[in-house]
Amino acid sequence: MSARREAWRIAAAVAALLCAACSGPPFRGGHAARNASIPGAKMISSFAPSACQDASGAAIEPDFTSVDLMQSSAGRLILLERRNGHALLVVENYFARSSALVFQVIVKSDNLVREWRIPGAPGALGLVQVGRQLTELGRGARFEAGLASSRLRCTLVPKASDLPPSSTNPVP
Repeated sequence: MSARREAWRIAAAVAALLCAACSGPPFRGGHAARNASIPGAKMISSFAPSACQDASGAAIEPDFTSVDLMQSSAGRLILLERRNGHALLVVENYFARSSALVFQVIVKSDNLVREWRIPGAPGALGLVQVGRQLTELGRGARFEAGLASSRLRCTLVPKASDLPPSSTNPVP
């Protein structure tokens, strides 16, 4: 029961930080947006959370409803994490690792890293993790953070595409 309570405490803290986004930028590598969409952005792929676990491996409900990989009107890749009743989390910091794109945002007040691994292959599973920041490597205007431990871990399952069956969702 204590692991479940800890997971809810983490989810509540992250949700509170998202709500407090209008009082100052609590994130590094992204920001909260009140709008549920980004004008002029094009959808590349979309994922739903599945099999979420806390640090002890106990199953928990995800604190988000979907993750969308988008391309802005300026051509930049951005990741959107959608939460019921909360601001949209827009993540702009990313880097390539193997065949995946890794998006990361640091929640400044708690020194937590929220990390999404978006697969390069159509139909492949992704991953989201939340954990304490251990390291940081600067990459110009971007950064690459290392996690000390994982407090939350969810599989990302691709949502059905509305493209014709013979096409694929392109992921750079």
